[in-house]
Parts: sequence; structure tokens; C-alpha cells
Amino acid sequence: MRSFLVLLIGLMIFSASFSQNNPILKCKDSTNERIRQNCIITVIQEFVDANYNIAAITPYAKPGTNRVYVRFKIDQIGRIVDIQAKSSSMELELEAIKTLQAFPYTIPKSEKTSLEEKEIFEDVYTLPIVFEIQTTEINLSSQKRITGND
Repeated sequence: MRSFLVLLIGLMIFSASFSQNNPILKCKDSTNERIRQNCIITVIQEFVDANYNIAAITPYAKPGTNRVYVRFKIDQIGRIVDIQAKSSSMELELEAIKTLQAFPYTIPKSEKTSLEEKEIFEDVYTLPIVFEIQTTEINLSSQKRITGND
């Protein structure tokens, strides 16, 4: 019974890993390099929008609009590397880096680039992450003490 459960869980994980849309398939057919790069950044934006954990960083964010600017490279193999983030809080930056490191796909460079360009050039992208935190006000006038000591 135990081996059956392990096998069942393994099959569920294995089948789920192949059911996701691969950005390689979405962006591979683009012949124009600018259109292909826009396609890649759109796929990465959709991933960040779905996976950036705003609830975890809410205590560290300012009330109102928060911005995180992320710069990263896609190397010759297609991995997201050299991730740099800039924001008003270190926690916002760390969450952005963690989200991009979790990007599950590799995006290969176009086949048209020459061997010399592949050795020298890495695609550099900048991604702004903008979100808004609503202010939360606590009315302390109705309470005698917060600590519970009377």
C-alpha cells in the first residue's frame, strides 16, 4: 500500500510538470528578435504576476505604491542569471529575486545568432514590479490598553 501511494504521488508530480505551458513553444517561432524578446518578457511578467508573494512582504512595504526594479540576464543556455533588484526595502528585493529564481523554464537564444555573439553577448532585461499596499489604520482610542495589563 505504501509503495502504491509513493508511485501515485510520483505520477501526479511527474504529470503536473509536463502540463504547464512552456515559453519556448510560445516564443520559438518568432523570427524577429525584437518580437521574440517582447514575447519572452511577457512570459516572465505573467510568471512574476502570478508568483510574487505580496502577502509575505506586506509588513515591509510602504503604504501606497511600491516599486521593485529587477535587472537580469538570460545566458547562452537560457537560464535567468545575474539577478539584481532595487527597491525601498531589502525584503521586497529578496522576494523579487526569489520569484525570478523560481522561473521553471529555460529560454534558449534564437538560433540565428552567430557563435561569436553567443560567447560575448547575454540578453539583459529590466522588469519593473509595481504593486499597491492599502493603508491599515488601527483605532486605539476605543481600547484601554493593548498589552492587556490593567
